[in-house]
Amino acid sequence: MPLRSGGSIPAQPPGPGGPVPGPARSIGLLDGLGALARRAVREILLVLPSAPVEPRLRARLELLGAELVDRGVRVRAVGPENLDDPACGGSADRMAALGVELLAVNQPPLWMAVADRDAAIVPTDPLAEQSGWVFLRGVAPVAACRLLFEQLWEQGRELKPSDGSGDDSGPDRREREVLRLLSEGLTDEAIAARTGLSVRTNRRTIADLMARLGARSRFQAGAEAARRTWV
Repeated sequence: MPLRSGGSIPAQPPGPGGPVPGPARSIGLLDGLGALARRAVREILLVLPSAPVEPRLRARLELLGAELVDRGVRVRAVGPENLDDPACGGSADRMAALGVELLAVNQPPLWMAVADRDAAIVPTDPLAEQSGWVFLRGVAPVAACRLLFEQLWEQGRELKPSDGSGDDSGPDRREREVLRLLSEGLTDEAIAARTGLSVRTNRRTIADLMARLGARSRFQAGAEAARRTWV
C-alpha cells in the first residue's frame, strides 16, 4: 500500500521516536531529516525508503534536498531501483536537477540519514511496518551508518535519464524566460533577479523543466529545449 504523508518536521533533534501510525518509514525519514538538516554542515547521506511513496511526500523530500543544497551541503542518496520508473513522476530527474547525487540499488535494507560524522537517524525496527526512528550520536554508531551507506553507494548504479516522452506540453511564458536565461549561462541568482522570483522558485522551475525534457544536466536541458524550439 502506498505510503502517505503526515506529521510535521521537528526543528530540533528529538529523542527516540515512538510508533507512528500508517506510513512510518517515509514519515520517519522526513521527520528525521528535518531534525538533521540544521546540524549538517558538509554532507547528508540518505538511504531512501523502498516502499512506494505518494507524490506529496516525494515533493517534501525533494524540497528538503533543495534546501540543503542551497546551504552548500552535499547530498548523496541511495534509492530503490524503481526510482526512475515513470510511475515515480520524474522524481529522480528533479532531484538530480536540484543537485542531489543519486544512485539506485536493489532493495535498500533500511532507510536512514547521516549528517556529517556525528549524527544519524535509523528506524527503531527496520523490519516493522510501523517503526519509529531513533537519533544516534557518537563516533562508533555513526561510523557504522556511514560504512553501510558507502557500501551501498559502491554497489549503486546511475539512474537512466527519462526520455521526456511523458510530458510534451510546451513551457508557459515564465518558463520560456527561465529557459532563455538559462541558455545564456546565467546563474540561479542572476535568473532570480531578472525574473523577480526567488532563487528557490527558479530552481524548482528548472528542475521541473528538466524532468519534462528528460534531461539530467542543464546543458542537456538547453540542447533538448532548443531541439523542441522551446527557446
